[in-house]
Amino acid sequence: MCTISMVYNEEDFSVMVLSVLLIAAITNTLAKSTYDYSFSYIGYNKRTIQHEGVDGELTILQCIYRLDDVFPMTKLVEVSMPDEKSPVSISVMHLGELVGRASPQLIDHKFSQKEILSSSIPRSQELFEYFVNFEQKNTGLVHVQFFSAISMFKFMHQDICSLAFKQSVSLIILPFHRKWNHQGKVISDNNNLRAVNSNVLKMLPCSVGILVDRQKVHHSLPTTPSSCNVAVIFIGGPDDIEALSYGKRMARSPRVHLTVVQFLAETNAFVNEWDEILDTEALRELKVAGKDNIVYRKEVVKHGAETALIIHELEESCDLILVGRRHKENLPQLYGLTEWNEFPELGPLGDIMAISEIKKPHSVLVVQQQAIKQK
Repeated sequence: MCTISMVYNEEDFSVMVLSVLLIAAITNTLAKSTYDYSFSYIGYNKRTIQHEGVDGELTILQCIYRLDDVFPMTKLVEVSMPDEKSPVSISVMHLGELVGRASPQLIDHKFSQKEILSSSIPRSQELFEYFVNFEQKNTGLVHVQFFSAISMFKFMHQDICSLAFKQSVSLIILPFHRKWNHQGKVISDNNNLRAVNSNVLKMLPCSVGILVDRQKVHHSLPTTPSSCNVAVIFIGGPDDIEALSYGKRMARSPRVHLTVVQFLAETNAFVNEWDEILDTEALRELKVAGKDNIVYRKEVVKHGAETALIIHELEESCDLILVGRRHKENLPQLYGLTEWNEFPELGPLGDIMAISEIKKPHSVLVVQQQAIKQK
């Protein structure tokens, strides 16, 4: 047998090793920068509240990072008007940061042993038991699956979108990265969580909502149902239609008082005829519904300052405000608001409610509707 051996000097060997490392680094970087993970969700049916229908089962993935996220999330489920014919199915995902050399994990608490649960993420077991009690309190109306996800922040959005896709949910609800106390003072500002939220908005396996909670912090389940004042801000477009669809579902309950405010410009030069048809169709039911717990009104404004003034008045009378994230560019209703947008992930209207000083605690859900992309 003939063998061939080659001997390299130290300089040649060093160049070869460096070349291999350089090629590997470049290839990895190019793959990450050019591959769009959102393509994994292209070509599937729309997963939105609008297309599920007001009376269909509502499927939600709620992401929880802190204990303070629990109450506003469960309150939102209760306001979503679950009943036996159209229950609410929620997948709860407790997010934990990967520390040290531990391995990423996604744990389904339904099938995991108790000792595994208690050692996965701090307080996961406590949260798991909280949602078990919440499901028992709403037997037949709410179905809960609880998961814990441990990963690095830069990959956390992939875990969220993957689980949302597998669970066939129509809405992901993410906690806003900033927290306030009942006096309106900022007590937490997590930029890592903010990056996670922004990345989920880019992937869109379904509709996505960011919940800005400015209520006083609670740590126990509400014991008795109470009335809730909900407002939908409507300018137009798919995101506003999605927010309106959620509001319509909530308004099936007589305990929910829904106010829909449509903002119109003095001139309609910026209105596309087809978009106007879609917006009108979405609002048509409200105009003819004749329900005592639904109020629809129009506000004609000249610019964004007038829009903001009316919204701040709404904040003083509402417990929950639903608003779309994205709108057409150069709309008179938003003039002056888009230039100073501190939180682009909330859109111009969500942004002004997140940074404003408030007298009455409330929550804001900023919604972005999932859309089928074209290859």
